[in-house]
This record gives sequence, C-alpha cells and structure tokens, in this order.
Amino acid sequence: MQTTQRIAQQLLLSVLLTLAAAASHADQDLAPNELAWQSDSLTSTAAANQAALASIQQSGSALVGNIAQSGSELEAYILQAGYANTADINQIGTDNAALIMQSGDFNQARIDQDGSGNVAAIAQQGASNSALIEQTGSGLSSSVNQMGQGLTVVVRQYR
Repeated sequence: MQTTQRIAQQLLLSVLLTLAAAASHADQDLAPNELAWQSDSLTSTAAANQAALASIQQSGSALVGNIAQSGSELEAYILQAGYANTADINQIGTDNAALIMQSGDFNQARIDQDGSGNVAAIAQQGASNSALIEQTGSGLSSSVNQMGQGLTVVVRQYR
C-alpha cells in the first residue's frame, strides 16, 4: 500500500504541475461560466480493479464543480480560476486520488474520501479561500497548499 500511495503522490504532483501550466494558458475564447470540458457535475463508478478519470476545468465566478466517484484506482481533478467558486470531490473506495486547484478569491474546496489508501490534495492561490479534507479509512494521505491572506484549512482523518 505504501507503494500505491507514493505513486499516487507522484501522480498528483505531476498533474498539479500540468494543470498549473494549463491554467496559465487557459482558453481565452471561453465566456464566463463556460466549461473548457463538458460538465461541471460528474458521477462515475468503476468496477473492481478498473481505473477511471474524472476532470473539470472552469473559469469564471460563482461556479460549482462536483465530482462523485465510487470504486478503486479512481482519479478526480477540478481546476477553477475566478471568484467565489466551489469545488467538491467525493470518492468512496480504495487507492483513489483527488486534486483541487483554485486561483482567485473567496473560493471553497472540499474533498471527502472513504476507504483505504486514498490521497487528497488541495492547492489554492488568492485571498479568503477555504479548504476542507475529510478522509475515513486507513493508509490515508492529504496535503493542502495555500498562498494568500485570510485563508482557512481543516483536515480530518478518521479510522
């Protein structure tokens, strides 16, 4: 399980860097509240030992991005740029990875994971942002990176 967590953490770091680069080159022709990808609310279920990826990229104000997944070896990513946005990822299963990246002010990020060997990460840049990670199970890993003023973070892990 430690190998799985190490791989997931390396994957999250790689995706974090890729998404940061993508955010700096975001599509300039998108109207506010228009998604770069197809949906702002995704639900996916993976059969045993079957990986699935869900991702949302949004730019604008007062947007909501939700991803709900159940299964194993799932990946979920939400990238938001703007003001007063909300991102929420909920995963149930094992060896899952969740990442939320937000830039702008007054944004909220939440990751809920239930299972074992799950990895959660939130990165926020801006003022008055809040981050919450709640994980239940064993072999859990989480990280929050915030830059700005008036920030709040809560991480809860339960066995």
